[in-house]
Order: sequence, then C-alpha cells, then structure tokens
Amino acid sequence: MNRLYPIIWKEFKDMIRDVRTLLVIASLPLIIMPFMSVSSLYLQQVQVSNVVIVDKDCGNSTLPGLGTISSKEIVSLMVRKLIENKFNVYVVYCSNSSARLPSKYDLLVEIPKGFVSNLTSLTNASIIKVNKVIGSSRADVAINLINNVLAEVASNVSKSKVKLLAKLAHVKVVADVVLYPIRMVMGMVTPSGAPATYAEELRTRLARIMAFSLLFVTTPSIAYITDSIVGEKERKTIEALLATPVPRYALVVGKVFTASVIGLIAGLSDALGLLIFFTLPSVVYGLNVITYLTPGLVVTHVIAVYLSVFASLAIIVPIIIRSGSYRASYAASLTVISLASVVFFISLFVNVTNLPTPIKELLYVIPYTHAVVMIKQVVFGNVFRVLLHALVIIAESVALVGLAIKLFNDEKIIYSKT
Repeated sequence: MNRLYPIIWKEFKDMIRDVRTLLVIASLPLIIMPFMSVSSLYLQQVQVSNVVIVDKDCGNSTLPGLGTISSKEIVSLMVRKLIENKFNVYVVYCSNSSARLPSKYDLLVEIPKGFVSNLTSLTNASIIKVNKVIGSSRADVAINLINNVLAEVASNVSKSKVKLLAKLAHVKVVADVVLYPIRMVMGMVTPSGAPATYAEELRTRLARIMAFSLLFVTTPSIAYITDSIVGEKERKTIEALLATPVPRYALVVGKVFTASVIGLIAGLSDALGLLIFFTLPSVVYGLNVITYLTPGLVVTHVIAVYLSVFASLAIIVPIIIRSGSYRASYAASLTVISLASVVFFISLFVNVTNLPTPIKELLYVIPYTHAVVMIKQVVFGNVFRVLLHALVIIAESVALVGLAIKLFNDEKIIYSKT
C-alpha cells in the first residue's frame, strides 16, 4: 500500500480538480432515468392517435334474454374505451356518411351492413373489418381495446344463445360450462419449483430493467481511464511519473482503482435514478412499484454496477496501454461499450441461465453477463449464486489487470505514436 498510495493520491487529486466531470457522472443517471420515465409517460399521453369507426349497418336486433342489440350501442362502447385511453375517435353513421374525417388515422374500423342481424343469428357469423396503419404502435393498443369490447359483447350474446337453445331443447345447461369447457388454473413457481408470489414475479421484471440500466454507467469510467493514461502521455506528464521509483504495477492498479471509484459514484446515482424511474409510473398508474424493490435487490444492483465498471476498466486498460493514441483508445472504448450494450440488451428478453450450454458458456466469458445474472438471482434469494457470479467478475477483471501490468512497457508508452 505504501507504493500504491502515491498513485491513488495523485489520481484522486486530478479527479477532484475536475469537479464538473464528477458532477456530470453523478447526475447523469439521475437525469437520464427520470427523463426516460417522464418522456415515455408524457409522450404516450400527448401522441396524436386517430381512430375512425364507420357504422354501415345502423341496425338492431332482439335476442331473448338479452334484449335489443344495436350497432350504435356497440360503437358507443368502443368509443368510450378508446377515449379513456386518449384516442381521438371519429364516428361515421349511415345517416352522416358525408362527415369530415381526419386525413391521417391509426386505425379504421368498419361495421358492415347486416352485422347485428348476423350477430343474433344462429347460423351466420358477424364480421368487422379493421385497417391498421403499419408502423403505428398506438394502432396495436387500439386493436386490443376494440377486441376487449367485442369479446365482452360476444360473450353476452353467446350466453343468451346457449340459454335460448337450452330452453327450446328443454335441457338444463350452464352457459359458461358450455362455452368454456376447459379452464386454466395458473400458479407461479420459482426456477427451483417452490411456490412464487406475484411480488416475486414483478421483481423479476424489475430486475430485467435494472440489469439493462447498467448500460448507462460504463461510459464515464472508460472515458476517465482513457484520459488518465493517454491524456498524461499527450500532456507530457507521463515521463515524470515513470521517472519516479513507483512500481509499474502500482501505476496500473492505482489508475484502475481510482477510476473504479467513479463506478461506485455512478452506481449509487443509478440506484437513486431507478427509484425515481419507478416512482413516476407509480404516481400515474397508482401501482406502488417501490414496495417491490427489496434492500437486497438495490444493494446487489449497486454492487453489480461497480463490478461492471471495474470489468470495463480491466478490459480496456490492456488495449489502451498498447494503443497509445486517443483515436485508437476511442475505438477500443466503443468496442467495449458495444459489447456491454449487447449483453445488457439481451438481458431484457433472454434468461441467460436457460440458454444451451455452448451459448451460455460463451456469454459467461463476458463479465457483464455475470452482473446481469447477479441481479436476477437475488430475486429468488440465491445468495450463493450471487456471490459466485460476483467472484467470477472479480477473477476475470483481476486477470485482465494482471495482463495490463504485464504489457506495461516504459519505452513503448513514451515512444509510441499519439
């Protein structure tokens, strides 16, 4: 430590001088995560989404036990549901076929002539025509809402038909049993087979988002270590540092350790940013997501952030030491960030532990994979596996730092092109 301390002290002094950079690093997750939450919620609300409903039937029919059904009533149910979800709805009835319609729409719903008579018939099926504008995410939402309305109408009509037929046949029936002869009873279990709760299911989904958020904290420390090594060379201060009796391993370890502190700051900031990220939807939709974030999950996330940053530094330092120029170092940084992006993006959709062995082992070579698995395993209380994956990241990172020390060469660092 006596040999390592001067380098750490020097790096911290350099870091403290650049207060602006530290503030940006600390505040970036606090800005990005809440901004993502607010912007996604707000933009969904203000996005202009038009749905046109054309009622060409304008008819009604009577079904025993259900009463009169009209196409206008069904349209009203659709309109109410769509307006509740912030859609602009334009309705054209037979009586006002010349009504002015918007030039652009996300969805066009057409109720053909004879729809209601077919709906109450025992021999014909009713058809609704829907034209969806491709590329519109809101069109998919509108289709789901309309399907919900039609499913409710269809269920009521079907039950009335079953009761009518039973009455005509003088048979006692239960309409729900006839219409839904198979019912699914669903339970939830953990990967080990133990019963799981809804809270655990929600935590696994939150863990995916938390794992993906690791992407935002790897960049600052990589930029810092690049400037710390290549920047000193271009500022002509590396020669004075190499002239001191400080061992070369102390130079590498000291710079990596100091840069990793930025990762710790970013980890704490990212954890706080995530709390804000989850709080905002809770306020809007009335679901208190924060209650599902256990202390163990938050602490594991902070540790995973720090280890991800440490791994990033360990991967890039050997490359920076031999590259020597900002341009080459920048290219190497992009490579590392891209590698991290791929792993963290995969974590949103794929359970790594369930992948085939060759693919899983290949991903386990990448330290970021273990950080992702750490966050997901803590949800199930697998503390041993969390520690095991943390140790793997540390082992891989320490090995890469050892490689960097091995590659550290005074002559190549001083005389290589910048």
